[in-house]
Amino acid sequence: MSSETSSANGTDGTPPAQPSPGTTTPAAPEDLAEGGSPAGDAQEGEADGRGEVETSESASAGECALAGCTEPLPVRGRGRPAKYCSKAHADQASRDRRAADAAAVDEPLRQAEALAQRVPVAIGALQGQLAELQEFLAAAQEGALSRVRRAEAEATAAAQAEADADVRALAADKAREEAVAAAEAARAAQRAAEQAAARDRANLERVRADTAEMVAAHRQARDAAREAQTAAEAARDAKAAELREARETHEQERARIEAAARAQTERTQTLQTELAHTTAALAAAREALAAAQGEARNQQTRAEAAEQARDDAMRHGREAAARAEALEARQRDLRAAAEEAATGQAAAQRALASCQALRDRLETDLAAARADAAAQRERAVRAEAAAGPVRGDTDDQEGPADAPAAGDDQAPPA
Repeated sequence: MSSETSSANGTDGTPPAQPSPGTTTPAAPEDLAEGGSPAGDAQEGEADGRGEVETSESASAGECALAGCTEPLPVRGRGRPAKYCSKAHADQASRDRRAADAAAVDEPLRQAEALAQRVPVAIGALQGQLAELQEFLAAAQEGALSRVRRAEAEATAAAQAEADADVRALAADKAREEAVAAAEAARAAQRAAEQAAARDRANLERVRADTAEMVAAHRQARDAAREAQTAAEAARDAKAAELREARETHEQERARIEAAARAQTERTQTLQTELAHTTAALAAAREALAAAQGEARNQQTRAEAAEQARDDAMRHGREAAARAEALEARQRDLRAAAEEAATGQAAAQRALASCQALRDRLETDLAAARADAAAQRERAVRAEAAAGPVRGDTDDQEGPADAPAAGDDQAPPA
């Protein structure tokens, strides 16, 4: 399929693909006519690095240097001997080398891009979970505050009811004193005084019953406040557990992002090293090109004496120019790869900074939840402390209420 595509590009007039670094341009028809293959000649500078032992042996035996081909080489003419049986096989060998060079760079870059695409997804999921956690905690906090406010209102109502009971008890004491004074002043009004005392005792019993009901209501309010405190502490513990889990998830994500950043940094350093080597090779190729051009100019001045030497020098100049162009293309590719690696590293660093900010925000929310729980406990303690004096006052009122009743029983007989 690659051979047909190359042939089509050559016949339809479309420009051939840009040669990748380390490869040469296809051979020209006039070079094949002379019996030499420029694609094979361009490989001579890289034969030592690639270890093409089989190519040298097959070329010395008169067979094509392409793997799997046993066709004989064309008849040798002027110039260097050919290494391939045809232009198609020379182009196929060049395409194979380009594919190998591209695979050595493209595959790591694809893996780095896939890793960078997974980082925003994980961060988005973590942000969604944090939003749900904040909603749950806000609902729990609102419920606990409403319970505490209700308990405080009930405690206030109980205190007011107790004050009203004290007023009624004082009124009953005053009526008893008036009844005793009336009994001592006039025996004729003793029956009315006894009836008034009976009424006073009935009122006192009613006041005692009301006071008992208020004490029971106060105890219920205190129990509700304690239940609210327990619920607030349970909500605080649940929130702390969720925040610890979120922190552990954040630490794992941070470790993974840091590992990816380190790998990206190592990849960038490798690309920079390769770029420096390519730049040195390009400089050497330019020097060789300058030397070849100088030699060509010298050979042109002696063209009448050495025409064959001039042809060799010109061919060397073309080969050096092709190598220089290939090295420049390779240098451009390496620079682009280095820029992409730097971009990926910057994205990884930004993701790491966002994760750090998320961790700080989680710690702030945990501190706020702890402060709210402490405030709720303090309000519950204040409500219980305020309810304590109310219960003591109620117990004190029971003693004076019994005294008038005993005095009424000891009233003088008619």
